[in-house]
Amino acid sequence: MRMFILRSLIIIAVAVVVGDMASHAETLYGPAGPIPQAPIGHLQPRAPHFSPRSGAEQVEQDRMSAFDVEQKKFDQELDRKLNICRC
Repeated sequence: MRMFILRSLIIIAVAVVVGDMASHAETLYGPAGPIPQAPIGHLQPRAPHFSPRSGAEQVEQDRMSAFDVEQKKFDQELDRKLNICRC
């Protein structure tokens, strides 16, 4: 009988503590409200914002082309060194 009373008191104490914590949750995290929006002035880029024939675009294309040529040389050299037979 004493164990039953002890268990009941523990359960009641836990319920009181958890209930108290739940009542203070809003003060800890603030009231639930709407999700804030994106910053004012944010603009998603659109196609008209880009100029495909600009000087900066051409420089980037040349840099990428030079990298591709160099990478192709490395790939061919690696293929030659591996000498894989595909019989």
